[in-house]
Amino acid sequence: MATTWFKPTSLLDKIFEVSIIIKGIEGVFELLGAAVVIIGGPGLITWLTSWLTRQELSENVTISNAIVHTGQHLATGGTTYVVAYLVVHGVIKLIAVVSLLQNRLWGYPFSLATLGIFMIYQIYQVYTDHSWFIAALTIFDVFLLWLIWREWQMQKRRQLAAVATSS
Repeated sequence: MATTWFKPTSLLDKIFEVSIIIKGIEGVFELLGAAVVIIGGPGLITWLTSWLTRQELSENVTISNAIVHTGQHLATGGTTYVVAYLVVHGVIKLIAVVSLLQNRLWGYPFSLATLGIFMIYQIYQVYTDHSWFIAALTIFDVFLLWLIWREWQMQKRRQLAAVATSS
């Protein structure tokens, strides 16, 4: 079967397309982040932590302390987890995004399942870290789940109609 790229026909389709592309950009940045951590190692992490806390964030002690704590953890051996997390997260996102933009029917349940799993972890992070950023990301992901589900149902109907008209 030839690849037919997703073509938005309505405002919700366009929102779906833009949301999926945003997820793809996130995936690319996660892979780049993993590469930076691998290449730069603990020295880069220590420098970046120092630089971040020296700038405007130094006025907010809570944020500065969180950054310093995270940087110290990463610089003392937590990089393996971060690199693995970023690589797995980035690769899965890119597979999902490409499959959806290529109208691959298997990509819809794959995307729903993986996004759902990522959201469970995000909800855990909101609960334990009280992160407003992660909470906002999770709300965006709930909306994205609905968009993926909606598009999946439409794609299934389109494919059934195409099979019916060709027979």
